[in-house]
Amino acid sequence: MNILIKATVVAVVLSLTTLYANDGHNHTEHDNNAHKHSHNSHQIGISNTAVKKIAIAEVKRLALAKKIPKSWKSIPVSKIGKTHYGDTNDWVVGFDNPKIKDSTKQTLYIFVSIHGKIMGANYSGD
Repeated sequence: MNILIKATVVAVVLSLTTLYANDGHNHTEHDNNAHKHSHNSHQIGISNTAVKKIAIAEVKRLALAKKIPKSWKSIPVSKIGKTHYGDTNDWVVGFDNPKIKDSTKQTLYIFVSIHGKIMGANYSGD
């Protein structure tokens, strides 16, 4: 009988907690301008220094894999910044290689997520 009373008390307490936990707050009930926030605005991400190291490692990997000429292995970072693509704020890291004859391929861009994942590479920066 004692267990039945305890179980009943716990059930009542839990049901009251659920009843009073909802304060009526609903994101869709607010004016969009008054309660505007981006879930991505809470993303901290990795440091500029870490991004550079990741991008340099990726350029070396691409050169060793013969995806790009080996002259890229010793090219330093020439530019770094954030790029907004879709709903992300990833990093873009540029490398300028004057040894490349084709001017459209003298700058290589490496895209790194704010979490340090390589997102891609290209010569256009887009």
